[in-house]
Order: sequence, then structure tokens, then C-alpha cells
Amino acid sequence: MTALSAPSPTQNTAPLQRLAVISNGASTHNVREQGWIEPYLVGPGIHHFHGHGPEGIRKAVAQAAAINAEVIVVNGGDGTTDVVFSALLNDGPFATLPALALLPAGKTNMTAAAWSLNGDKRDAIARLLAAWRGGSIAQHIHRRPILTVERSTGEAPLRGAFLGAADVVNGILFCRKHIYPLKLPNVISHSLAVGVLLWRGLFTKTDTLPLRADMDGVENSESGRFFVVSASTLDELILGFTPQPSIGSGPMNYMSLRSGVGTLLRSLPYAFTKKVPAGNGRTVRKSGKITLHFDGAYTLDGELYESTRDKPLTISATQTLPIIRLVQP
Repeated sequence: MTALSAPSPTQNTAPLQRLAVISNGASTHNVREQGWIEPYLVGPGIHHFHGHGPEGIRKAVAQAAAINAEVIVVNGGDGTTDVVFSALLNDGPFATLPALALLPAGKTNMTAAAWSLNGDKRDAIARLLAAWRGGSIAQHIHRRPILTVERSTGEAPLRGAFLGAADVVNGILFCRKHIYPLKLPNVISHSLAVGVLLWRGLFTKTDTLPLRADMDGVENSESGRFFVVSASTLDELILGFTPQPSIGSGPMNYMSLRSGVGTLLRSLPYAFTKKVPAGNGRTVRKSGKITLHFDGAYTLDGELYESTRDKPLTISATQTLPIIRLVQP
């Protein structure tokens, strides 16, 4: 079985002096607690830029590049993080890429928890600034592979860390409409959402559309009706689920679960162990390039998009970004 291990830290011990904080005013925590981060951003070397929505965030990244920021703190959730990834890799405003610190300040914070800063957002920013002011932040930088999603439409590629498709996306839409507006704590919202998804798979008849996935070429294709298909560069997913690939190579974890009560029942024990291996009706493998052919919605780190079979998605992870990892003690 392929071992999952953390990348080695970037070999750089020089102090990083210019720090930019990019706050998304539309993210969940920033809407609920406006200005919560301001008391922490005092002292020399700290610059705070505000954006509202994708275009505002892109402008804030350009402002951070104008001061040649060496560290960017992303104050938002997974969607905000993806916009920053795209601005850095698609727009190329920096001659030398800054290190990124991802705060858990959105509705979904899977990328921050897996790669950067976990726990409470206030504790996270305090830990980060203490390490930055102490000159040790460079010791905590790791290079992480970023998903590139090319859409065959001529649009700029999407960037992120987790892509999901198939019937599970319909469940996500249901959760967005009925669970997330309740404004429950994230762990409760996500646990209820997983429960709803399992209920739909076990007890609700759905009209799942067929999908074809080509992994590293058509020789590794699979097709049919699926409950979930995902591609990710994260080792740990929502609620601590971790894919356990035993075949393939490359920076991405590909995982699929076919539709059907039998397949879902056989997979239920892994809801307790949180480790998901390949098995009957389940594919879990490493891959370097994935092409998905399907009609319907898909999600990239919580944001929703549409795909059509005649314009397939091509997913790779050849580019990396430097991410600061500071785990809660």
C-alpha cells in the first residue's frame, strides 16, 4: 500500500518580513464576526487587504504582490483559498511565490485543516503571528500539489485541492439549501450532511447520470453510474476520511464509489475507521492525470460548477505552492 507522508519542509531559514492578510468579507466567519481579525494585525510589516467575492480577492492578491509580500494569510474558507490559488498560478503577479497560511474562517475549511492551520481561527492567527514574529515561519513551509481543472471551454483553469462529482453533488446541493442555512457549528453541519448523503444513497431512488473516468489514459478507464467520484491532492478529507490507494502513481488520490445499496453497505464500516481502501465497487488509486466525461454538476472545494460530456474535465496537479503548516498542539 502506498504510504501517505508529509512533504519535506522547504529549505529556507531566512526571516520573512512582509506579511499580507487577505480577508474575504463574504466568507462565513467574516460575515458573522465582522472585524474579528483586526486586533491581531498590529505592528510593523503587516498589511491587511479586503475583498468581497472572487474579483475582490483577486484584486487583493494583486495588492499583496505590489508590496512584494512574502507571506499571505488567507482569511476565508476553501472557496477563498481556491481564488487565491488561481490568482497566483493563473495571473502570475509574483516573481517569487509567497508562502500561504490558510485560516479556518469559512463554511468549509478542509484545505486549511489538512495543509495549514487547524482549530479555532483566533488561536490559528495567534500561532501564526507568533511564529512569524519569532522568525521561525520559514521552517514550517511545505510545497503542496494544487489541482488544475481544465474545462475544454477556453476559460482559465480552476485551481483547488478537492473535486467531487456524481450523485453526491446532488446531496451537497440539498445540504446547502436545507442544512447550512441553520447556521449550526461546522462539525455538526458536516456530520448531518454526511448522514443525509448516506440516507440518499441507501434509501432514496436517484436518477444518477453515467460518468466515464480516464486515469492516466484510457487503459485505466472506468464508466457507469456512481454515488461519488473524487480527485484530490489532500491526504485527509472532510471529517477525517483518508483515501488508502494501493495502486497507481502521481500526486492525486482518485476515489470512486459505484451506485447501489450493496456497494454502500459494504463501505459503511469505513465510516468508523475513516480509512477508505479499494474494494468491490470502490476504486482508490494514485493518478497523475484524470479526465472526466459526464453531464451535470461538480464541486471544487465547495464551489459548484457544471460540466457537459462533450467538454470533459481534465484534472492534473503538476504545479505546487508553498504552504505554512502549524498544527494545533
